[in-house]
Amino acid sequence: MPPPVRYKPPLPVRFKVPKGNIVPLAPNEPDIQLGKTLVAAKPHRITADQIELGRRTLRRLMGRKGDFLVNVHATYAVTQKPHGVKMGQGKGNIEYFVARVPAGRVMFKIPSINPLPGYNPNFRAFREIADKMPMATKFRQQYNDFGDLSKGR
Repeated sequence: MPPPVRYKPPLPVRFKVPKGNIVPLAPNEPDIQLGKTLVAAKPHRITADQIELGRRTLRRLMGRKGDFLVNVHATYAVTQKPHGVKMGQGKGNIEYFVARVPAGRVMFKIPSINPLPGYNPNFRAFREIADKMPMATKFRQQYNDFGDLSKGR
Protein backbone atom coordinates (compact mmCIF):
# COMPACT_ATOMS: atom_id res chain seq x y z
CA MET A 1 0.00 0.00 0.00
CA PRO A 2 1.52 3.35 -1.00
CA PRO A 3 2.05 5.95 1.71
CA PRO A 4 -0.49 8.77 1.92
CA VAL A 5 0.12 11.74 -0.35
CA ARG A 6 1.19 14.80 1.55
CA TYR A 7 0.87 18.14 -0.18
CA LYS A 8 3.47 20.79 0.38
CA PRO A 9 1.85 24.04 1.56
CA PRO A 10 2.94 27.31 -0.05
CA LEU A 11 6.03 28.80 1.51
CA PRO A 12 5.83 31.75 3.87
CA VAL A 13 6.08 35.02 2.00
CA ARG A 14 9.62 36.06 3.00
CA PHE A 15 11.43 32.99 1.59
CA LYS A 16 13.46 33.14 -1.60
CA VAL A 17 12.38 30.22 -3.79
CA PRO A 18 13.66 28.73 -7.06
CA LYS A 19 11.76 29.60 -10.23
CA GLY A 20 10.22 26.14 -10.40
CA ASN A 21 7.50 24.76 -12.65
CA ILE A 22 3.81 25.52 -12.78
CA VAL A 23 2.22 22.24 -11.76
CA PRO A 24 -0.84 21.52 -13.95
CA LEU A 25 -4.24 20.76 -12.48
CA ALA A 26 -5.02 17.08 -11.99
CA PRO A 27 -7.13 15.80 -14.92
CA ASN A 28 -9.60 14.11 -12.56
CA GLU A 29 -10.11 17.29 -10.47
CA PRO A 30 -11.19 20.16 -12.74
CA ASP A 31 -11.58 23.56 -11.13
CA ILE A 32 -15.32 24.11 -11.70
CA GLN A 33 -17.23 26.56 -9.50
CA LEU A 34 -20.77 27.89 -9.61
CA GLY A 35 -21.26 31.37 -10.99
CA LYS A 36 -19.38 33.45 -13.53
CA THR A 37 -15.64 32.87 -13.55
CA LEU A 38 -12.49 34.02 -15.33
CA VAL A 39 -10.31 30.98 -16.08
CA ALA A 40 -6.66 30.83 -17.15
CA ALA A 41 -6.38 29.23 -20.60
CA LYS A 42 -2.59 28.80 -20.42
CA PRO A 43 -0.17 28.41 -17.50
CA HIS A 44 1.61 31.60 -16.48
CA ARG A 45 2.96 33.57 -13.53
CA ILE A 46 0.84 36.53 -12.41
CA THR A 47 2.33 39.30 -10.33
CA ALA A 48 0.69 40.67 -7.20
CA ASP A 49 0.19 44.00 -9.02
CA GLN A 50 -1.79 42.31 -11.81
CA ILE A 51 -4.00 40.54 -9.27
CA GLU A 52 -4.58 43.82 -7.46
CA LEU A 53 -5.48 45.57 -10.75
CA GLY A 54 -8.08 42.88 -11.41
CA ARG A 55 -9.49 43.21 -7.90
CA ARG A 56 -9.75 47.00 -8.22
CA THR A 57 -11.45 46.70 -11.61
CA LEU A 58 -14.06 44.30 -10.20
CA ARG A 59 -14.68 46.54 -7.19
CA ARG A 60 -15.04 49.62 -9.41
CA LEU A 61 -17.49 47.96 -11.81
CA MET A 62 -19.54 46.02 -9.25
CA GLY A 63 -19.84 48.73 -6.61
CA ARG A 64 -19.44 48.44 -2.87
CA LYS A 65 -22.06 45.73 -2.38
CA GLY A 66 -20.93 43.52 -5.27
CA ASP A 67 -19.69 40.11 -4.20
CA PHE A 68 -16.69 38.46 -5.85
CA LEU A 69 -13.80 36.16 -4.98
CA VAL A 70 -10.13 36.28 -5.95
CA ASN A 71 -8.85 32.73 -6.15
CA VAL A 72 -5.12 33.30 -6.80
CA HIS A 73 -2.60 34.62 -4.31
CA ALA A 74 0.94 35.83 -4.98
CA THR A 75 3.02 33.82 -2.53
CA TYR A 76 6.23 33.15 -4.47
CA ALA A 77 9.05 35.70 -4.23
CA VAL A 78 10.97 36.75 -7.35
CA THR A 79 14.49 38.00 -6.71
CA GLN A 80 16.66 40.29 -8.78
CA LYS A 81 20.13 41.65 -8.34
CA PRO A 82 20.73 45.41 -8.58
CA HIS A 83 21.79 46.75 -11.96
CA GLY A 84 25.54 46.63 -12.52
CA VAL A 85 26.33 44.00 -9.86
CA LYS A 86 28.74 41.23 -10.88
CA MET A 87 27.81 37.57 -10.82
CA GLY A 88 28.18 35.59 -7.62
CA GLN A 89 27.84 36.94 -4.07
CA GLY A 90 24.62 35.06 -3.36
CA LYS A 91 21.04 35.43 -4.42
CA GLY A 92 19.54 38.87 -5.10
CA ASN A 93 16.92 40.81 -3.16
CA ILE A 94 13.18 40.13 -3.36
CA GLU A 95 11.68 42.43 -6.03
CA TYR A 96 8.05 41.30 -6.29
CA PHE A 97 5.73 38.35 -5.68
CA VAL A 98 3.99 36.10 -8.18
CA ALA A 99 1.29 33.43 -8.25
CA ARG A 100 1.85 30.32 -10.34
CA VAL A 101 -1.42 29.78 -12.21
CA PRO A 102 -1.93 26.52 -14.14
CA ALA A 103 -4.22 26.30 -17.16
CA GLY A 104 -7.83 25.78 -16.09
CA ARG A 105 -7.51 27.54 -12.71
CA VAL A 106 -10.36 29.87 -11.75
CA MET A 107 -8.77 33.24 -11.00
CA PHE A 108 -11.76 35.53 -10.37
CA LYS A 109 -15.30 34.46 -9.53
CA ILE A 110 -18.65 36.21 -9.23
CA PRO A 111 -20.90 33.80 -7.33
CA SER A 112 -24.43 33.60 -8.63
CA ILE A 113 -26.38 30.43 -8.00
CA ASN A 114 -29.64 30.76 -9.92
CA PRO A 115 -29.77 32.50 -13.30
CA LEU A 116 -32.89 34.26 -14.44
CA PRO A 117 -34.65 32.56 -17.38
CA GLY A 118 -33.49 34.10 -20.63
CA TYR A 119 -30.69 35.93 -18.84
CA ASN A 120 -27.62 36.65 -20.96
CA PRO A 121 -24.59 37.17 -18.69
CA ASN A 122 -22.55 40.32 -19.07
CA PHE A 123 -18.83 39.62 -18.85
CA ARG A 124 -17.80 43.29 -19.16
CA ALA A 125 -15.88 43.27 -15.88
CA PHE A 126 -14.06 40.07 -16.83
CA ARG A 127 -13.25 41.46 -20.29
CA GLU A 128 -11.46 44.41 -18.69
CA ILE A 129 -9.54 42.12 -16.34
CA ALA A 130 -8.61 39.73 -19.17
CA ASP A 131 -6.90 42.61 -20.99
CA LYS A 132 -4.67 43.16 -17.96
CA MET A 133 -3.65 39.48 -17.58
CA PRO A 134 -0.39 38.23 -19.11
CA MET A 135 -1.98 35.06 -20.57
CA ALA A 136 -5.01 33.97 -22.55
CA THR A 137 -8.17 33.60 -20.47
CA LYS A 138 -11.66 32.16 -20.87
CA PHE A 139 -15.03 33.14 -19.45
CA ARG A 140 -17.09 30.36 -17.89
CA GLN A 141 -20.57 30.33 -16.40
CA GLN A 142 -21.78 27.41 -14.33
CA TYR A 143 -25.19 27.32 -12.68
CA ASN A 144 -27.16 24.81 -10.69
CA ASP A 145 -30.10 25.06 -13.09
CA PHE A 146 -30.71 21.69 -14.72
CA GLY A 147 -33.97 22.51 -16.43
CA ASP A 148 -37.11 20.50 -15.78
CA LEU A 149 -35.90 17.09 -14.61
CA SER A 150 -39.45 15.75 -14.10
CA LYS A 151 -39.89 15.24 -17.86
CA GLY A 152 -37.19 12.59 -17.99
CA ARG A 153 -34.97 12.24 -21.01
